[in-house]
Amino acid sequence: MPRRLSGRQVIYAVYAAIVSIAALMGFVLGAINPEGMDPTLFFVVDLPATPVGMVIFGVSTVGVGLGVLLLLVAFVADRYDDAAV
Repeated sequence: MPRRLSGRQVIYAVYAAIVSIAALMGFVLGAINPEGMDPTLFFVVDLPATPVGMVIFGVSTVGVGLGVLLLLVAFVADRYDDAAV
């Protein structure tokens, strides 16, 4: 019998995949190092335009941005009453 995944598990897997893609793209952009790329983490911390700096920038920015939205959706979903509709 195949194992069924809950909706939360699917959302968490998609979240992890998107953050992983952001890390990969940050590494690629850092390796290419185009002109004028100066990443600033949350408008406070200047990061170097190296592959590691771009990975930190991409993972932090995408992770926090999507994480806040994910928590907001989970908060609303927990309080939504299916039986009331």
